[in-house]
Amino acid sequence: MEQLQIVLLFINGFLISRVMIKTRLPQKLVSLMMGRSHNSLSITLFYLTATASIVSILIPNAITMLTLLPVLDLLSRAFKNRDSRIPTILTLAVLYGANIGGIGSITGTPANMLFVGYLKAKQIPGVENITFFSWLLFGVPLVFLLSMVSWAILCLRFNAWHTNAETVCMPFSPKETEHPLQIQALGVAVFYILTATILSFLMVTLPTDQWTIFIITILVCISIIWYVFIYKGKHGPIINITDTYSDLPVSGFTLIALVIVLGGILYAMGAEEWLSNQAAALIPQKTIPFTLLLIIALITIFATELLSNTMVQLAMFVVMLPISQTICISPIKTLLIITLTCTCTFMTPIATPVNALAFGSVRGISIWHFMGVGAIMNVVSAFVITYYVFNFVNF
Repeated sequence: MEQLQIVLLFINGFLISRVMIKTRLPQKLVSLMMGRSHNSLSITLFYLTATASIVSILIPNAITMLTLLPVLDLLSRAFKNRDSRIPTILTLAVLYGANIGGIGSITGTPANMLFVGYLKAKQIPGVENITFFSWLLFGVPLVFLLSMVSWAILCLRFNAWHTNAETVCMPFSPKETEHPLQIQALGVAVFYILTATILSFLMVTLPTDQWTIFIITILVCISIIWYVFIYKGKHGPIINITDTYSDLPVSGFTLIALVIVLGGILYAMGAEEWLSNQAAALIPQKTIPFTLLLIIALITIFATELLSNTMVQLAMFVVMLPISQTICISPIKTLLIITLTCTCTFMTPIATPVNALAFGSVRGISIWHFMGVGAIMNVVSAFVITYYVFNFVNF
């Protein structure tokens, strides 16, 4: 039932992203971010990373990426004396924020919900303490920490702190940031975020009432569809059918489709079992707990760069659950580290839907910068997640 709800919320999230683009909210956001003082590149990267991570805590991170794609294009044009790295730098900021934000709530990514479902199926002690709010208590600080780390890495790698703020200017006139339906669009976007958060929370915390919550979700989705497509108001409907597919990043969606097909082929070929065997051979059981968990995190995060994160997650679960129980390491902490690291993958375009959408949609991205900085992010994220969960998360 949770998966069906996610599908409905994803569809509505897609419609909201099209509403925001139609009513020029990306232009408005860029105008507010840059301001009259023309912020430097480092401040712009901070705003992008923070915005993407916060929004992705509440709604699917792929929708966050899709919504912010027009912002990336506008900001790339805002830097007059930009070099060829600017599109890459800005895209990585949003990509990192969106991937990181997904770990902030239990409903942030399917991997989080798969983690909880697996623990319940195996009847692991302590799973009853994992709730929507208990996840937020450790997830939100971790999102903040990783977002700051990713921002610092981008600024250091691309020397963003030394970019002159005077080289930044608006790529559009003030009139181009306005639209007569902008307030209505913002209102329906806020309504979607609030209802998606509340309904996702209820679906997780009230398992006996899932059918009722699912029906309410359907009604909310229908009401949003009616409001954006049918309700006319003073200026007519907010969007029409053509707005849902015009100017879509076709190459980005094509890359996502290829990733899905590749994942299916690898699964059919038995890649999950192969990965389980390889991981079991690579993981040293006679080592201190923190080092063992860090090795697990690194194997997970780099394996996900080439394989489906669901495939990697389940394969690592199969290997590590019995190992953690025999060497007295918390099974919940072990599987949680696997879950978080299979979401925070930054190095290849095929690692996550967010990566595929970003790389396939933005022109001028350098694959070498994408992979080089992504590899650094992978290693640092694996260490931060392992240290944080090992020392501060208790269920």
